[in-house]
Amino acid sequence: MKNAAKRLISSPVMKSTVIYTVGDSLGKAIPFLLLPIVARYLTTSDFGIVTNFSVAVQIYLAICALNTYSALTVSYYALPNRALPGYLSNLVYLILTLAAVCGLSSMACSGLISRLLGIPAIWQYLALLTAVSTSIFMLYMSLLRMQNRVVLFNGIQIFQSLAAGVLAILFVVVWQWNWQGRALSLAASAIFTLVLSLWLMTRSGYLFKEINVTEMKSAFFFGLPLLPHTLSFWFKSGMDKIIVTNYIGLSANGVYSVALTLGGLIGVFTGSFFNAYSPVMYKDLSTIDNVPEEEGLAIKKKLVKITYLFAVLLLLVCIGSFFVMKYIVLLFFSGGYLGAVRFMPFVMTTLYFEGMYSIVSGYIFYRKKTKYLGTITFCSSMLQILTTFLLVRSLGVMGAAYSSCLISLITFLAVLCYANTLYKLPWTLKKTLVVAPV
Repeated sequence: MKNAAKRLISSPVMKSTVIYTVGDSLGKAIPFLLLPIVARYLTTSDFGIVTNFSVAVQIYLAICALNTYSALTVSYYALPNRALPGYLSNLVYLILTLAAVCGLSSMACSGLISRLLGIPAIWQYLALLTAVSTSIFMLYMSLLRMQNRVVLFNGIQIFQSLAAGVLAILFVVVWQWNWQGRALSLAASAIFTLVLSLWLMTRSGYLFKEINVTEMKSAFFFGLPLLPHTLSFWFKSGMDKIIVTNYIGLSANGVYSVALTLGGLIGVFTGSFFNAYSPVMYKDLSTIDNVPEEEGLAIKKKLVKITYLFAVLLLLVCIGSFFVMKYIVLLFFSGGYLGAVRFMPFVMTTLYFEGMYSIVSGYIFYRKKTKYLGTITFCSSMLQILTTFLLVRSLGVMGAAYSSCLISLITFLAVLCYANTLYKLPWTLKKTLVVAPV
């Protein structure tokens, strides 16, 4: 068991995880360090409006991106090198087409959106532009991840965070544009990275190839069943904020959102691990069905070992992060923001199960059983909306935290059970940890 753990720690997956974690940590450190500074210039109500602006971005992002980055990831190894530029170009064309549809829909529903989120129509369109920029940026980052271009991947991430940080200080601290300044800094940094991504893709010969309707339709129908799955994340986080805003107030939403933002440290580790692990995982899965049974079983055991290692490491990260975040809130925040501490244990628990979900869902993505994954996550999101609504009305903001914990656990278990029907993995711990080296 000890030898297996040592081999895992020294494996290429863990080495890549460390590299991605360092880069992602540097990128996330800027907005993280910026948070207490910005909070001094924004009231809790202002922070609530900024949060709702981000909610609008998430909604548009789910529709415009339509999991094109996932389509590229799962198709990458099946595409000949000469076909990659055309496929990537048509994914960008699909994003722009969906953005046009979102723009027309927003014009018709701007009044409703304003009432629900409390942001004017002009800021809704800015949220859409931010989402389109982020969609193409995410697509390019997926390409870099699959090509294992870690340095460029980390460099662009750090550039985006640095741009957002500098602009936030300029707009919020220096010019004191309140919540509008913070929202504008998020939009401007997304546009900067869009321009950079387009330039780099064009320079590499990946863009502006011939329109292929068949490829666009294929990507569309890959992502469409995943739309409920993607929207489910917005339902879980965005609807919580809308319910809290409408039943408790913008100030309470702002405090709760600070706790969620501080929990982003967990996302750094989860995202870094998945960035390193997913290419290895998809490559291994592509060989399982084409090798002898004994060799396929060895690959499955390796994947299970990595999953167990991730579960332990993530647990340690969550526990450590709780104490660090509690200290940071008490040391750097004041006034109403101090209330964020009471949400932290529940935020960490939720993020733990969401991290575990992200690992096991890869099996479903690879088999392209996205319809079933979308069904699971959408149903769990509907359940969370119901439980959040009931618990917030009776318990206040803490009801949203309780609901998130419960539903994240249910979602993880449901996805794990379905993934195991696609790949019969040897989850028995004793038998798994005595296998050959990774």
